[in-house]
Amino acid sequence: MQKHTSSGPKHDSLPVATPLRVDRRIFIAAGASALAVIASLILAWYTAHRKLEGKFYGQAIVPPMEAFDFHLVDQDDKPFQLSQLRGRIVLFDFGFTHCPNVCPTTLSDLAKVYRALPVEDRRKVQILFVSVDPRRDRPQVLKGYVPYFDTSFVGLTGSDDQVAETAKAYGAFYEAVRNPGDSPDVYSVNHSTYTYLITADGKWKLLYDFDQLRDTEKMVTDIERVLTGS
Repeated sequence: MQKHTSSGPKHDSLPVATPLRVDRRIFIAAGASALAVIASLILAWYTAHRKLEGKFYGQAIVPPMEAFDFHLVDQDDKPFQLSQLRGRIVLFDFGFTHCPNVCPTTLSDLAKVYRALPVEDRRKVQILFVSVDPRRDRPQVLKGYVPYFDTSFVGLTGSDDQVAETAKAYGAFYEAVRNPGDSPDVYSVNHSTYTYLITADGKWKLLYDFDQLRDTEKMVTDIERVLTGS
């Protein structure tokens, strides 16, 4: 770029910065400052995330998300909303009653966790089982299945749209699988196997994979920390 000089005789002096160069320097300085601020914010978020995540056995949702307030039907065929459990910690998973191994194992593990809690804390915790097979898992079917693992557990179902909306809100996956030639009532359901922890004030705070549920002691420690806010 051509240098701009003042009109008149030439003098041996330092070059004078033009307005364009000043603007560029300011822009570069401002950009560097902005990047520094962004980097510091990212570092602060990452540090806070790791600090919070390190407190829990489950995967921490940072920051905790407002839990989707699903509207379903319980095992007594009554309308059910997640928000009606405010004041209690909720753990729930998705599954179906014809599931050969994953679902009964999940509910068995959750029953062990629930019974390992101090009696006074069990009143502050509710376990739910959300069916992704509403065609077969009618309320009466759930009532004969879910409380078998613990009488306090509640099974939920709903219309296809209600179940799909709930699963989508929590990133859950499911699909019916049929073999060629089988009748419409003969099928299995592939589904994700996560368990979700919702806090007493309705925040989605923790996520557990299938294998993590086996460690009863660590699960109980997480629940106790959520209950005490530590």
